[in-house]
Amino acid sequence: MGPVQSQLCVCWGPRNCSGPRLVAALDTKKKGVPGSGVPAQPHLVLHFDVNKTIVMVDTIQGIPSADVLNGILAECAWGRVKPPNGSPEHGWQLVCDKPLSVRPPETPELVSYLEYLEQILPGKAKDMKKKREQMWKKFTEPGQPGEELRPFYQQLESSLAGHRMVGTNMVIAAFFELLVELLNKGRSFSIVFRTFGSDLPAVQAEFNAFCAGQHPKYPDLRLDGSAEGKPDLRLKAENTGSWYRSSEDMSVVWGTVTLEEDLAAAGGVLDEFLSHPDNSGLTSSRGLEAVVEELRLRTSQPSVLALRDYFPYWQRGGQHGPYGKPLLVDTCDHRYHPVFFDDNITLDTEDTKIVDARDKTGRALWPVYAQRYFICRAEPLLALLDDRYFIRKVEEKERCFFRKRRARMRLRAATLAVSRIIRDDNVNIPNESQVEYDAWKQSRISLSRTHFSSSTAQDDEKEHEIVRKP
Repeated sequence: MGPVQSQLCVCWGPRNCSGPRLVAALDTKKKGVPGSGVPAQPHLVLHFDVNKTIVMVDTIQGIPSADVLNGILAECAWGRVKPPNGSPEHGWQLVCDKPLSVRPPETPELVSYLEYLEQILPGKAKDMKKKREQMWKKFTEPGQPGEELRPFYQQLESSLAGHRMVGTNMVIAAFFELLVELLNKGRSFSIVFRTFGSDLPAVQAEFNAFCAGQHPKYPDLRLDGSAEGKPDLRLKAENTGSWYRSSEDMSVVWGTVTLEEDLAAAGGVLDEFLSHPDNSGLTSSRGLEAVVEELRLRTSQPSVLALRDYFPYWQRGGQHGPYGKPLLVDTCDHRYHPVFFDDNITLDTEDTKIVDARDKTGRALWPVYAQRYFICRAEPLLALLDDRYFIRKVEEKERCFFRKRRARMRLRAATLAVSRIIRDDNVNIPNESQVEYDAWKQSRISLSRTHFSSSTAQDDEKEHEIVRKP
């Protein structure tokens, strides 16, 4: 008797197919793959920018929350440019009666008030930036172009008031709600605070107060090591550090968040700075490989880190993504899922503006790919109005990540199974399918917006249902 002829089906969707399925019973969505070392849910490593992402005070430029709120609305207010009449303040007219963090798709010709200011006062020179700032700071005041949006300003202002926060009254409620949600679900996660500014000590004090049960909304929560079964998430000095970047070097110096100023005062040479006796208490991870290894070690278990990013390198690079805040990703390791939230993220096919996403070898990730799985533009307008904002954003990223992980696992399982069958039998593998299947259905993103959120256009519309006139 000759060898048995077998027909193999390698399709995965809900199709009517007579061929035997090799690994269709493998449910990688709810459980890990036996023997793969991949857990059912990855360890989340959540990076958070500070200013205008979780804190509505700009400590870098010394802008108080009242002015920041006007800036948020100026960026989300859409109108038309009027014929010039000699007054720049009145050359723009509001059209949309509520703020939107994305350009209205039905009227793509509209420009935000901030875009208008950049048109009439262009450039990155300090004097131009100052003039623009002076105008958007009073955007919703009486007689100003955004006066009609004053009720929204008051709504945002009220969301920052009261007893929703603790300590220095800096960190918004949506951030704390995310942590509580992850804890209630038994998720394993690490938090990494990221900033170009000098605000990490204040964030550290407030976060540690939250861990000690001093937040009025969570008085019984203890994340300081005193509660059985709860991790100690206090931000400790040894888990703070500063990035250093140059065209030849990427390093992290641990134990200081003032490297930028201290290094400049010492002459700017990192090796000489670290070898000075006064800095003997500092440690460093020098070079890409060492940084990747140390960050993985410190974030492989529940933990909280604070890293100050290196502003001089970003500034010298024209404030573009490849010179910005590093996010180092092992794209093949699905045990960990890093996500970076920053309000300054923009997205085209070449630049994110502020996050430098790379794989562990240093190869830059395509911004569209990075945005799908690992980076997310934080919308301060929505984060202030919805305490579950970051919860939803993490869930969105996880849906994409799980889809990617599941596809990779299935491909691996199918490849191994096919190899075994080919080794043992003669196999007739059909090369045609009569069923149309779009693997990316409902998962596409648009590149036609001025700035981007991590969700689809449909998700954006749902998000903005929470923005209602007070």
